[in-house]
Amino acid sequence: MPTDTVRSLIRPAAGWLLGLGLFLGSLGLLAAVPATLLAGAAPAQAAPEELVLADEAGVIHEPTLREGLADVDFHEPTTVVVWTQRGEAESNLNERLLADARENHPEWISEDGQKWADGLFIYGIDPQGRLQGVYFGEDRKVGLSTQEDIQEDAVESLQEANWTQAALDATESAATVMNRPWYQHPGIWVGGIIVVIMGGIFVGAVVAGRKKARRTAQEDLDRGNRAFANVSTDLEATELNANSVPEDSRYGAQVLERYRTFHERYLVAARENDRLSGIPAQRLHRKEHREAITAYRETAEELDQLDDTVASTNTLLNRYPGWPEAWDLQTAPMREDLGQIDDLVSGQSKLTAAQLTPLRSFKPEAERELERLGAGLQTGELSPDDALDGLAALRSRLTELLDQFSAAQIASFATSDAERSTLEGQMRRERERASRRPGSILDTVHQPGWFWTATAYHIGFTSGQSSVVHAREQAASSSSGSTTGYGSSGGSFSGAGSSSSF
Repeated sequence: MPTDTVRSLIRPAAGWLLGLGLFLGSLGLLAAVPATLLAGAAPAQAAPEELVLADEAGVIHEPTLREGLADVDFHEPTTVVVWTQRGEAESNLNERLLADARENHPEWISEDGQKWADGLFIYGIDPQGRLQGVYFGEDRKVGLSTQEDIQEDAVESLQEANWTQAALDATESAATVMNRPWYQHPGIWVGGIIVVIMGGIFVGAVVAGRKKARRTAQEDLDRGNRAFANVSTDLEATELNANSVPEDSRYGAQVLERYRTFHERYLVAARENDRLSGIPAQRLHRKEHREAITAYRETAEELDQLDDTVASTNTLLNRYPGWPEAWDLQTAPMREDLGQIDDLVSGQSKLTAAQLTPLRSFKPEAERELERLGAGLQTGELSPDDALDGLAALRSRLTELLDQFSAAQIASFATSDAERSTLEGQMRRERERASRRPGSILDTVHQPGWFWTATAYHIGFTSGQSSVVHAREQAASSSSGSTTGYGSSGGSFSGAGSSSSF
């Protein structure tokens, strides 16, 4: 090929490569600007300046909330308020929050009464009306689209009825955007550096996802290790207790059957304890490790519950010293359920008296029967097996009543077979995965979901109801966009904030 021809081909290619190099170099320089600014920026403050929990709905687990917020970084000291209240989906959450703040928390409002107080972030939840809201002091406010993003970050946890995690998700999301330096705003870097931004977002999402997965895996591992440590500490005592459980007792024989594989499962858990504890923390996000950790935690917790049950079985059936306390462990789930019956039947305006009366009348009847069973044990008129039979009959009767009550509630709420199926499915799942009370003989000898607890019933119906309402909104193509006003009672109040349904 002639030399001139070669040169004519090389020159354009060289020019293109030079231009590409300059372009990429420019991107690198542009990307270096925020890095330089960030290097000189003041570090974010770890944890909120103050946490205020106004949990009227009673759905937040405060220790978990405080522990989670300790890892959240704010650009400036911020007071975090988590506020909950039960209401209706048609109500204005903004208006209700403002009314409650005016009456009970005037410190949340600015001195002129027109804004939220400086240095404040409020996250509100209505678990019954399926509403959430975010609100900001005037020096912390962000745009409406950003508010919607914050709320979107909490939706998944809200739809799972994980209210505490939703509060953490929303607060962590808000902390990243409140008072952030201008050079950290994603809208600044457009045009020629879009690739850098998208790459950063992708990497950030991956890093955040892995961080969350590692945190969850570490929490599961810690829970498993605590349970395993309890089992190991009580191992000798558990074996002694098992050797003393009377095999001629109906319940003793069933508990011993559950105990038969205890040692094999303990050895498996011990090997996993050694193996999983040696995995570097930075690798815990991997799927195979997370699955193994979950299985280990479940095994360790089941063993921990079983050794408690073996101990209470031995004490109660043999009527050893301390047997009244062992009996109290058996009746605790029933008494807890009875304490929630009034809440279950209250406010059920769509149900008839005939549908509500069976549950209402069961409560005093069951309380009298529990007293009779305890007295019979005390005097010796009842054997422990007979007393447990009586307790099992009570819990089975409550399960039947809750079955009937659920049918009435579902019929009054569902408008189609699909909605009915959604409600029934969610309630069934919650019933089967309800936690067992440590030391409970009845919970140990029966399969999960054999008895229906009031707590599992409430969570199941509420979750199913939320799913149905969400499906209705989607079917009607109704927007769940943010509501920014404070209603007719808000007056001229114009604090930054908005709410939405989930």
